[in-house]
Amino acid sequence: MKRAALLACVLGGCHSNHTATTRWPFDPVAFFTGHTHGEAALRMITGARHRVSIDSYGVGDGHGGLRLDQGIREEGKAPRARLWILHPSGPNRWSGTLTDAKGPVEVERMPSEVVITYRMKNGANVEQHLQLPPGGIAQNHMEVTRLGLKLAALDERIRKLGT
Repeated sequence: MKRAALLACVLGGCHSNHTATTRWPFDPVAFFTGHTHGEAALRMITGARHRVSIDSYGVGDGHGGLRLDQGIREEGKAPRARLWILHPSGPNRWSGTLTDAKGPVEVERMPSEVVITYRMKNGANVEQHLQLPPGGIAQNHMEVTRLGLKLAALDERIRKLGT
């Protein structure tokens, strides 16, 4: 279950405060192009807590899409890699693939946040809410659920390190 939740941990970040203080528009392709680094706390249904670190390297495809390579380090586990491929699918929308997902990944830019949804290979559902408050550090709150039961939550802060 821990592995499933972490695999869901997507583009980083962490706070469920959905307020009008978010920078708009938050362009996820621009933010994740280049090097970003996230530090997260993963909380499991069992009460276990783990620190997670994610280094991401994104490259725009020149057509509004993004390839995002991630290196994930979770305390007590071997490092692993994950790959996102996203393409525009309409105004303020992207769809694509993720190493951890079964089926498509959907990304939608809303007035105050970016929402990412997909189903994991183990059948759990993932929903992430990314915000970019003043200060330029993105916050990501992710929940992993199955049959309406919250299996895990991840709160992450993501810093842009370079392009």
